[in-house]
Amino acid sequence: MRILGPDGNPVQTGPPVSDEVKQIVERAKAIAVQQGDPASALQQLVFAFQTDVSSDLVLDTTIELLTTMATATGNDPTQSEELQLFKQLRESREDPLLYFQVGNRFFQLQQSFVARPFLARAKELLNGETNELSQAIDVDHAQCLMDLGAYQDAINAFHALNDTYGGLPIWLILEMGECYALLRQVDESNEVYQIAPPDAAAQFPGMEAVREEVGDLMARVQDFEGIEEMDLRDWHYVQTRGMLLETNPDENVPGERFIFFQPSEEDVAYIVALAAAVLDNKGYAPNRLLWLGPNSEPLARLFAQWWEVDAENIRPYQHGDNTEDEEALSLLVMAHSTDVMVLESEDEFIDLAQARAGLITFALDVRWTERQPMVPDIAGFLSQACNLPWETRFQVDEAAETMTRVDETRDPQTIADEIAKHFPEDEECDTFATELLEDYEVCTDLILDHRDGELIRRPLVTHSPIKSPRLGF
Repeated sequence: MRILGPDGNPVQTGPPVSDEVKQIVERAKAIAVQQGDPASALQQLVFAFQTDVSSDLVLDTTIELLTTMATATGNDPTQSEELQLFKQLRESREDPLLYFQVGNRFFQLQQSFVARPFLARAKELLNGETNELSQAIDVDHAQCLMDLGAYQDAINAFHALNDTYGGLPIWLILEMGECYALLRQVDESNEVYQIAPPDAAAQFPGMEAVREEVGDLMARVQDFEGIEEMDLRDWHYVQTRGMLLETNPDENVPGERFIFFQPSEEDVAYIVALAAAVLDNKGYAPNRLLWLGPNSEPLARLFAQWWEVDAENIRPYQHGDNTEDEEALSLLVMAHSTDVMVLESEDEFIDLAQARAGLITFALDVRWTERQPMVPDIAGFLSQACNLPWETRFQVDEAAETMTRVDETRDPQTIADEIAKHFPEDEECDTFATELLEDYEVCTDLILDHRDGELIRRPLVTHSPIKSPRLGF
């Protein structure tokens, strides 16, 4: 039970709060009250976690927002595991186990940015003590560093784990080898990789495939031997086997990705034309256009305009469309890479993940901040949030301080017809495609060229050697 002061409010017993954290908390509370959006308020509060995971102000505000969220969705707050963990933490702020439990929960949810400060505080409270809890904390913390792209820090943490606890399990050895590879420290990567031989991987279900993929990633890094600088396209290929068409030209936004992107119809026409010209150049012009996802039909019909595909060969993707028949080649298009999540069963996803000769996958927008089970063979661009020309938009009138919702009323074919008017000239598209493919000449492992049924389309990782700013966490 918390101690109440003379005014009836709980006595503040946590550490002093900085002005910066106070300001973050005030912004979060304002979002919750003025916009009625406790989820966005919690995203703001995540920045307070980075320096303060112990004070009354931060913990009380977190609990208040989690309670509001549970109530708003009609759920019983007492059944919220996250809320109960924070309540326990508020009452026992010197217990490293509780900080670990909160950090581990966020780590398991693949929110390493949120998890890291709780794990760091748990480690601090143990004050150098080594036991099962400290080992669990150190393992999660090392993997969080890797997820956040802090590869050298992760390597240092892996070595410390090895020195402190007398060895690493094979999956952490492979992760350390991957970190070295992503730092382009090839010799060190190979040295670590040899510590995890095939017979050791065979002792754990699924680990042989993980080992093989790490070895392939190391080989993809070596494709760039002698090339001093690697850009976003290069690293996208190394980590996914995929091809990336467009990068953000805005020099004020580091990292070449888009944060919030609203491409124009001209932008979409250009990217689709470039993708089509690349496929033409490689001899992969499809006979059939398929779409996956609620807003992907206009995109399929737009590609069909380029190749003049008959209407009967334009339809939604169906389980079984991923075939070995190279002569009946299909192009599966998605407006957003997250559209793969609409597949209704695990079997459907497992089938689509197999890279086979009869199907090529394309996503106009790849959400680089969200882990997804599959990367498309060809990506239009990487964004954190994207609103396409045929999706619902909001026009903001700053002078009047108003926002107007704009809904799409055109049918998918009309949308495709109108965007196709903006296709660049054939000669210009061929030049774009030729120059792009020259950039990819060093790439020996593009999944676009290895659809023989032996490779799977890789899951999307959110960490990268190329750093980009993010909205929220």
